[in-house]
Formats: sequence, C-alpha cells, structure tokens
Amino acid sequence: MAGIGPAPETDEAQNPLAQLQQQVQLSRLLHEINNQIRSTLDLEEVLNSACRLLGMALNCSRVSILVKESSDTETLTTKGEYNQGDYPVQLDVKVPVADNAHLQVLIAQSAPLAVTRFLEFPGLGERTKELAQALGIRSMLAVATRYQGRVNGIIGLHQCDSEREWTDWERQLLEGVAGQLAIAINQAQLYTESRRQAERESLLRLVIQQIRSTLDLKTILQTAVRRVRELLDTDRVAIYQFKEDWQGTVVVEDVISPWLSVLGDMGADDCFSGEYAHLYQEGRVKAINDIHSAGLDPCHVKFLQRLQVKANLIVPVVIGEKLWGLLIAHECRSTRQWQSCEIDLLRDLADQIAIAIGQAELYAQVQDSAAKYQDQAERLQATLEELRSTQLQLIQSEKMSSLGQMVAGIAHEINNANNFIHANLPHAREYAETLSEGIDCIAEACPEAAAALARFNDQVDLDYIRADFPKMLESMEEGSGRIREIVRLLRNFSRLDEAEFKAVDLHEGIESSLAMLQHRLKSGIKIRKEYGNLPPVFCCAGHMNQVFFNLLNNALDAVEATGKATGNSGEVTVRTLAIESDWVSISIRDSGAGVTPEIQERIFDPFFTTKPVGEGTGLGLSICYQVIVKGHGGRICCVSQPGEGAEFIVELPVGAMG
Repeated sequence: MAGIGPAPETDEAQNPLAQLQQQVQLSRLLHEINNQIRSTLDLEEVLNSACRLLGMALNCSRVSILVKESSDTETLTTKGEYNQGDYPVQLDVKVPVADNAHLQVLIAQSAPLAVTRFLEFPGLGERTKELAQALGIRSMLAVATRYQGRVNGIIGLHQCDSEREWTDWERQLLEGVAGQLAIAINQAQLYTESRRQAERESLLRLVIQQIRSTLDLKTILQTAVRRVRELLDTDRVAIYQFKEDWQGTVVVEDVISPWLSVLGDMGADDCFSGEYAHLYQEGRVKAINDIHSAGLDPCHVKFLQRLQVKANLIVPVVIGEKLWGLLIAHECRSTRQWQSCEIDLLRDLADQIAIAIGQAELYAQVQDSAAKYQDQAERLQATLEELRSTQLQLIQSEKMSSLGQMVAGIAHEINNANNFIHANLPHAREYAETLSEGIDCIAEACPEAAAALARFNDQVDLDYIRADFPKMLESMEEGSGRIREIVRLLRNFSRLDEAEFKAVDLHEGIESSLAMLQHRLKSGIKIRKEYGNLPPVFCCAGHMNQVFFNLLNNALDAVEATGKATGNSGEVTVRTLAIESDWVSISIRDSGAGVTPEIQERIFDPFFTTKPVGEGTGLGLSICYQVIVKGHGGRICCVSQPGEGAEFIVELPVGAMG
C-alpha cells in the first residue's frame, strides 16, 4: 500500500559526511536522554524531555510516548508529549490495543513502522479513526520500546500539517532512542511500583494505627477512602452500607472534580439482589474494566451510567457472617484495567475497615449501655433530690400555713376586742359632749353649784379635762383604726393557705409581708417604696405572699449583715411597674454586700445556702423559683455585683397561664 514501509534512500543519505553528521546528532540526542534518565526517576519528566528533543531534532508536529502501565493491561496511556504548534493534546489519553491495528503491528515487530497516509492504514477501528482525525494525524513514524523482550511503550512521531515520507536515518534515530527509553520506562515503573507498594503498606499501617488509637469510625473511614483514591489515582472511592432489602447509603466518599458526589442515597440499584449479596458475603471481588463489555445487566449499566462510572472495582466489607457494605472505586474518565495489586490493596483495606466497624459498633453498644445506666442513676438521684426538696417544701409550706392560721386566729381575736372599743368610741364622744353640756347647764341654773364647780375646777383642772377629752377620744379612734388596718394586713398575709387562683392586688401582698417583718425595722433599716400602677394579677395570693416574704426577709438579712460590718443602717427598695402589655415586674433591691457570679449560678438550687449551718435551709429562693416559674409561668432573676447590693426581679403574666 502506498505510504507504508521504508522510504527510498536519498543522495544525502549516501553521503558519508551527512551520515557522520547524523551519527553525531544521534549520539548527542542519546547522550541528552541518558542524562535525563540518570538525573531523575520521574517518568513523565523523562518522557516529556525525550519528546521535546525528538520533536526539535526531527521537526515534526507532535511526539507522543504511550506507556503500558502493567504487563496484563491491553491499554496504553499517553505519558509524554511534545507539541510544536496549536495541535490537539494527546497527553493522558488511553488508547486500547484491540482497536488499533498499527499498535498491534508495532507490538508484533521490532522495527519502526513508517506510515505516510495514516488514515489509510488497514484495519483501523472507527474509534481510532475518530481519535486520529481529532488529533489531526496525517503521517506517523512509531516504534515499540522493549525491555528484555517485553513491550512497555510506544514512541509515535506525528506530522499534522502535511504528509511526510520518513527517512531511514529518522527510523534509525527513533529506534536508538527507543532502546534508551525502554530502560527509562522500566526503571520508572519499578520505582513507581516500589513506591506504590510502600504507600499501600503505609496506608494499611495508618488505618491499623488509627483503629488502635481511636474509635472515631468516621475519621478512620474518611482517611481510608481519601488515601485509596489518591493511591489508585481514580476519580471516586466510596463506602456503601446496606440497610434493608439490600438497599442502603454511601456513608463516606472522596471524589474529585468534575465528577458528582454520591454521598447519601445514590439511588436504588434494582438489579442488586440477595444472589449478589451471597457472592459478596463469600468474599467475591468484582473488577469491571468497562461497564459496556463486562456482561452486566442493562439495568445495572444504566445505574452505573447515572453515577458517571465507566469502570469500577468492588470489594465486600464483611463483619463475621454479615455483609455490612461495599468498598468501591469508580473510574469516571475512561475504562480501566484493574491490576491485581490494586485488588489486593482494596481487599486488605476492606478487612481492616471491617475490624474498625466491628470495634466501633461494640464500643457504641458499651457506650449506649453505660449511658443508659448513667441516665438511670441520674434520674434516680434527681428523683431522690426532688423527693427531699418536696418533703422540705411541704414542711416549709405547712409551717407557713400554720403561721397563716395562727395569724388569722390572732387577727380574729384582736379584731373582736377592738370592735368593742371601736364601736363604743362614738357613744363615748356623745356621752362626753352630753356631760359637758350638763355641767354648763347646772352652772347657769344654780349659782351655788357654779361656785362648787369653780372650786372643783381648781382642784382637778376640770376645764383642761373638758378640752382634752375629745382629743383623747380622737387618739383612741385613730389607734383603733390602726389596729383594724393591722388586722386587715394580717388577714391578707394569712392567705398563705389559699391555693386557688384569682385576681389579686400585689401591693396588698407586699404590704402584708412588710407588716409581718415590721419588728425587724427597728434597727433603722429604711424601706423605700416605688409603686407603679399595677393591674390585678391572676395568681395564687398565698403563694405570692410567701415569695414576697422570702425575698424581703433575705433582703433584710443582707442589709443587717452589711450594717454590722459598716455601722450603716442601709435600705431596701421595693419597686413595681407594668411592663409590655400584659406583664408586671416586682423588684426588691437591698444595699447589702451583693452576690458573686459563682453564687448567682446556684442561687435558686434547692438546699443551696450561704448562711451558717442552722440558720438557713436553702429552700427560700428555691420555693420562690418554683412558685414564680413553674407555678405561675413567670420569670425571676438576680442582678448583682459584689459590693453593690443585690436586686431580685420577679416578672409575672397578668392573665392566667395558657
């Protein structure tokens, strides 16, 4: 066929001087390539340099070096390239041997293959023709690189701007370079394989070390898939966990752009059944080099196409007798010939992942059991504390209820006695006025009586008595009224044993609590009242009085303690105001020593007290919290800075809780 085979020798080729120049050029080229081989074990660096030297020496459009990455693969990958113009790049393109007749010829023969009209080469497959047209190849000179009789690569020279007749010298030069590059490719592959083996062993050691050092399963799995993807130089590595009916989710993955993530539910594979599961459970490993030629069910092919997969490697993760999931490597760029070392790596890693998962599940079970026991112990402790708190609160409430009943009884008796006085005072005033008028009438009617009255007045100062007696009656009326007011306040306070909710005037509750604490104000403590206009609040009056009593009592304690230390009497300020539209606020502030932040954090805890043993139960503020927050849906807080006193703020909804 025209354009195939050796070109006729030219006069220049027969010229001894030209031959000598060609030999010198060949020697120089081989020397430079040898220097590159000696200076680095980076295969791509060596190949790119060789392509550049060849392209410049022979002035061709493109020089490509395809490498057979393993002995059992039927695909070559472009690992080196020199491009003289704006021609399409062939770098990293995978070329199958089966579809390329010219590659088959090169592998079969040791001599270079020169083709003038490449697209007319007999036996080229359609895919190869499409690739050649895309790359613009018109003429080609190629030779296989062989090391110890085995082909490990192909060097191809392409002419894209015109057809080219290749000379014998160009063939000899290419053949000489091929021998050197065969050694370089073999050395680099040995180095790469040794490095990959070391990386595989390092990865396994890393996973084993992580299993021993941590029980964080997510970290272990994420490290594993990331390192495997990097080591295999593939597009996606994922771990799939089965749930029910052989469906599940991707629990961890590592994927590079532009390929889609499949993390989570990557869709149902309706072709997967218990039959496949049984095979995987027995340790089956499935290496699919090309999803279209692997004999897969059409539905499974469609499923893989949705995931952008062109080749994949599947290794089971088996824990005991249970198929837990699958470790999967996806190749999305092109088909791939999976190597036995890659399969062994994934199988070994899957075994370690199974150990890690088993340990993590066992640890989770232990943690769950421990958490349950801990929760039970905490709930039991909380129940005991609640029972203790409830018991003491009941005792406290009973005491307050008894106090209320006693106060109510005393108030009743005082009120009965005072009623006699209060009821007779108007009559006494009337009688006094009548007696005074009678004395005046007697003095006017009887001169002798007038003289006797004058003498009697001198003896007992009757005029003073007559003038002072109405004032005395007024004082008695005022005192009786004061007794009636005290009785009213005592009756308000005695509502401690009332449990029903109703509209209440909170100011009455505050005043009654202050009346109960009146005896503590003799030391000069000043009570400042700043009452706002409060609406009636729907609440339990008795419980609210108990809150006011406790807060005021604590405020007086704080002021007294500070007064003893400083000599100042101090004061307590009670402030009320309406807030928002349906809430009220009651503030009780003292001029005491204040409360530290540490104590504020625990101030409402049951049984917490800063008072000496025997002087406090630690229930006062706890009861206030229970009444305000849980009983009435309100809020209570303490605002304080050490040395600046303390303010307790109670906020209550005006209406009933919803």
